Amino acid sequence: MIRLRLAALALPAALAAAACDAPSAPVGAAPDAAPSAAALPDPPPSAAAPPASAPAAPADASAVAADAAAPADAGAPAEDAGRKPSVDAGDAGGAAAARDAGGGRAEAPAATGASPPVAEAPFVPPPEPGSADAVAAEVDAIFVGKKTYVARFKQEHTQKISGAVKKQSGALSVQKPDRISFRYDPPSRNRIVSDGVSLKVYVAEDRQMFVTPVKNSEYPGALSFLMGHGLRPSFTFTFNEKASFEGGPVLIGKPRAPTPHYELVMFYIDKALLAKKDPGVVRRVLILDAQGNRNRFDFENASQPASIDAAEFQFTPPPGTDVKQN
Repeated sequence: MIRLRLAALALPAALAAAACDAPSAPVGAAPDAAPSAAALPDPPPSAAAPPASAPAAPADASAVAADAAAPADAGAPAEDAGRKPSVDAGDAGGAAAARDAGGGRAEAPAATGASPPVAEAPFVPPPEPGSADAVAAEVDAIFVGKKTYVARFKQEHTQKISGAVKKQSGALSVQKPDRISFRYDPPSRNRIVSDGVSLKVYVAEDRQMFVTPVKNSEYPGALSFLMGHGLRPSFTFTFNEKASFEGGPVLIGKPRAPTPHYELVMFYIDKALLAKKDPGVVRRVLILDAQGNRNRFDFENASQPASIDAAEFQFTPPPGTDVKQN
């Protein structure tokens, strides 16, 4: 249960860190893969990112399974065709981690311990017409160069071994290139905030807050479309022909470079919103980690406002909070 809770905040925390340290990249595409999760083990005092507990299995599109149960609300994708994840990957949360909003012992965000070198953006050839890469390029064109993104999200983390499922929801705000905020709905009082300098992960149930310099964080490509850097530099794409999604194509993304954070990422694309260049085009993201866990985000009511109140990216924990610096 501890790891399940941790995983529900792991990816948002990593994304928050990435907001301040992600290299720019050309427009790209996004894949769609089986449901996935980012379960992180208890962090050591050094806050170094822990290795995956199991080796990653090779990922191929035929093995990818889609979610069996989509949210009932109108903005969520339709049910997938009862498929199960078959591939494991490392921690999907990137360099920062915290626990779920449901309760349990907190775990410190992991950091690399030193500023990673800035990698040059890889060369990405033009996509073939009609290919999954071409769809992804259209998605990237909606986000690259835009400064803001706000949306409601529903998050569901499923632990493969125990079958335990953790659900939560909230609001996401992004001010590119370096600020991000996750506000979880009650009863959770957890917060994840990046002000461009520090990533703060507040775990209300434990009265703890983990603070990590964003410069020490790794960049999770799984949600890079939100940060305006493009997905095609991070992934190669194929269509998930087995997924049943009424909205449009489902893209399977394989990392261009090996990463311990995830094996596959699936992107559920709304065809009608893609044609309108609407920021709600990515309706769902599923991340599959090395243990076979699934971390799913469904986005609703997405928009790109002219600006976001700067106070959204500031957070001071309640008195008595145990603040841990990494």
